Amino acid sequence: MNKLTLRFRLTLLTGCILVAITILLTLISIHNVDNKFVQPNITGKMLNRESVEQIQPFNTEIIDKDSIKGLAVSVEVKEAQKQFNVQSIMWMIAIIVVGIGATYILVGKALKPVSDLSKSVKSIGEHSLSQRIENINTEDEIGDLAISFNKMLDRLEKSFMYRKSFAANAAHELKTPLTIIKSGIQVLKLDPSPTIEDYKENVDITELSTQRLIQVVDDLLALASEEAEELFHDIELKDVFEAIIDELKPLCMEKNTNIHVDICNEKIRGNPTLLYRVFFNLIENAVKFNDTHGTVTVGTSVHDDVLTITISDTGMGIPKKALSMIFEPFYRVDKSRTRQLGGSGLGLSIVKTIVEKHKGTISVNSILHVGTTFEVNLPRK
Repeated sequence: MNKLTLRFRLTLLTGCILVAITILLTLISIHNVDNKFVQPNITGKMLNRESVEQIQPFNTEIIDKDSIKGLAVSVEVKEAQKQFNVQSIMWMIAIIVVGIGATYILVGKALKPVSDLSKSVKSIGEHSLSQRIENINTEDEIGDLAISFNKMLDRLEKSFMYRKSFAANAAHELKTPLTIIKSGIQVLKLDPSPTIEDYKENVDITELSTQRLIQVVDDLLALASEEAEELFHDIELKDVFEAIIDELKPLCMEKNTNIHVDICNEKIRGNPTLLYRVFFNLIENAVKFNDTHGTVTVGTSVHDDVLTITISDTGMGIPKKALSMIFEPFYRVDKSRTRQLGGSGLGLSIVKTIVEKHKGTISVNSILHVGTTFEVNLPRK
């Protein structure tokens, strides 16, 4: 049964219903004709053929004209009943055959959009994800299915583009330090008598490049990790930000940047290590990409059961067209400046992943040459 086409199965099901109804109606009509057809009354009593045959040899004179006439009418009635039964059965067969044929044709027309949808789906592959189903114009379940499939294609195309971009960017980030290391080695090999200073310089460059490789790999592992963090504790926000500020003091002194903290006495439940990384990355970026003698402001507010942490800077800002992409892996607003300041390009992606693991949200607002504000919303419990 499962090997039959949908068209044939629907036709078979409808045909069974049609056959059952037709046979039932035919039997009812035959039963009514056989049992409820009015027979003519004969004077004295009704005589049938058997009665006539029994009486005729003994005394045919007792059968009057009315009895003979009634007998003839009775025979005609039975013949009519027999013809009606035969014609009813023939009409029943004809109706069944025509009905099943018409059902097969109509079901085929009704399922034509499904066939068109199937052909369109088969024509879409990995290299044609931009193609959409456009020849389905019905406003029924099939039309809804086509719309849903197009939406799924949108998500798939976005996912494939993201994967390709991610792979290309990851390869680029890994290739750059490897190229630097290789170039340093080749320079040493070309020099017939390299000095100790040359070796020291090459070792320093190799160490920096190796450290960058380690950072990229660590960040990739952190970004790809899907493990559920069960080590949630109550965290004092003040302690977290005090530790971050102490750690960033050298960078603040280098940039002549001031950090103002206005934290309410609130606790938040989460993984201390992961949340520390979130706020450290955001404050570090606010200091790195700030103007000299700039300011970083950290504030909190509580709305119902949601704790909002805002981190603002007075830096160069982010272009409006880039705001929707800064959380994508390896995306850089200013590539040359970002690499000069260090980082793997995965920091904000990791921040967003950690925040979402804590059932929170993160958003950003920025004005060019004015500053940027990140807002993190986390549930208090």
